[in-house]
Amino acid sequence: MKKSSKLKDILFTVAFPVLTWLVMELLCLLFKNKHVIATALDIKTVIRNTGITAVTAYAMSFNLKEGRFDLSLGAQRMAGTILGGLLAMALGLSGLWLLVFAVAFGFLFGVLTGLAFISLRVPPMVLGVGMALIWEVIPYLVSGGKGLNLFGVSGMGILTESWFQILVVVIMAVLVYILMNYTRLGYETKAVQGSQLIARNSGINIFRHAVECYTLAGALVCIAGVLDVSFSTQMSAGLGNTSNGVVTANMFAMILGSYIGEKSDSSVGILTAALTLTIFKYGLSLMEFSDPVNSVVNMLIFIGFLVFQANRHKAALNRARKARIELAKQRKAELAAA
Repeated sequence: MKKSSKLKDILFTVAFPVLTWLVMELLCLLFKNKHVIATALDIKTVIRNTGITAVTAYAMSFNLKEGRFDLSLGAQRMAGTILGGLLAMALGLSGLWLLVFAVAFGFLFGVLTGLAFISLRVPPMVLGVGMALIWEVIPYLVSGGKGLNLFGVSGMGILTESWFQILVVVIMAVLVYILMNYTRLGYETKAVQGSQLIARNSGINIFRHAVECYTLAGALVCIAGVLDVSFSTQMSAGLGNTSNGVVTANMFAMILGSYIGEKSDSSVGILTAALTLTIFKYGLSLMEFSDPVNSVVNMLIFIGFLVFQANRHKAALNRARKARIELAKQRKAELAAA
């Protein structure tokens, strides 16, 4: 019975990217006479986009699952990546050091954002907007408004290697899995998700826990920034909270990943959801959907999934209610007959 249940869970998880690929393959062949994945470049693009989406979704999940929507993640991503890149270039170091420096800056920005949250006690979304405006200014000033440009810079080739990107994403997935299942952070996360008040009364330091979540989110989102700039070679230093769109665009992957993870684990679910949505978006682009139309289609499906999530338990609840009513009627009839 357990083996059968485990097999069903595996098939449920694998079905999302496989079925998505089959549908998009059929549509691309039907309308454009193209394959979704036909060249090595297609494989690299899918790997890169899956990695960026998955790592960004991991970063969002640390806070969003506990009701804290950190709107400064996009600014942390931009600031950490640009500052890490400028520092690595100034020292004449390789792309690996760019990644290390970006993660270090992400840790720093995450810690400071978390400390601001527990010190100021303002709503997370309000705090996120304010911190985003601050973090955006730093890379703008340091780079003179130019941002980061890796075009023609030697030593950065390792960042574009598919094996390196796969390795980074797998390490992040394993790390998140271990953190959520075998550490104090994971235990506290589950407790806080249930009830923050109960978690605090049980002895959990919810303020320290919040800072830890902000810190990990900052580091992870900077990894996503490095994966992104490794192919685009450029990252602009924008102002006016324009940096958050690239992060919130990946919220669907986090929500869908949590749903898929009910049959396996959240870390596995998010990675599966990232691959699923990447294949879907890539298929739409091959069918020559413009970026705005692509975004609209994805948002419509996202909204539809949220509606499904909000109502998927209603049928079971109605069946349970009817069963209780029928049981009560039977019991009443038995008592009347006695």
